[in-house]
Amino acid sequence: MIDVGGSNVKLMATGQEEVRKFRSGPRLTARQMVSKTMETADGWEFEAVSLGFPGLVANGQPVREPLNLGKGWVGFDYEAAFKRPVRMINDAAMQALANYDGGRMLFLGFGTSVGSTLIVDDTVIPLELGRLRLAKRQTFVDRLSDVALERDGKKKWQRAVGVAVAILQDAFWPTETVLGGGNAKLLDPLPRGCRRTSNQEAFLGACRLWKGADLLVEPRGTSWSIQRMAPS
Repeated sequence: MIDVGGSNVKLMATGQEEVRKFRSGPRLTARQMVSKTMETADGWEFEAVSLGFPGLVANGQPVREPLNLGKGWVGFDYEAAFKRPVRMINDAAMQALANYDGGRMLFLGFGTSVGSTLIVDDTVIPLELGRLRLAKRQTFVDRLSDVALERDGKKKWQRAVGVAVAILQDAFWPTETVLGGGNAKLLDPLPRGCRRTSNQEAFLGACRLWKGADLLVEPRGTSWSIQRMAPS
């Protein structure tokens, strides 16, 4: 699993307990990500790659360059670069998929930016909510990101998270709201009707992109369709 974030790229592998990572940032290109991943994953054996991408993905490929990374992600041949099969999904969708059991679930990830995904009756719908207005002159990203946390302090940031969660719960009416990302651990108490997940749990979502998992997802344009696998 490769989880590409704005601050770090996190790696996990089947049969390995540790999480490895390396620094990301606004100059990281797709080619540099591949090179650094292979260097950081030295000693691990793996046959396929699940890639969580911080942006819009359609039919397993990014459709625009990420806002918080370097260039060269669109049109890049990931399978040729890794020399292995690759399945790509929006990074927030991969974390959401790891936490989904059924029904209508909203996932929000708080870190460098704001990730969001809605899963409705086994259909995974990545959302781009960061540019929505949360205040008259401020967007969700302006109030809920790493920069906002550092600028405004934890108390004001947590209050903004609570307002944002309440707005989205009213809009989407989820049966469950899951909060993740690197800053979710700072929320105390959690907003009403929410539970917390960790970045490490995204590995289950990475596994669910391949046959053999309890759930299997297949791309359908910009969404993903979940197939429930019968017990063997």
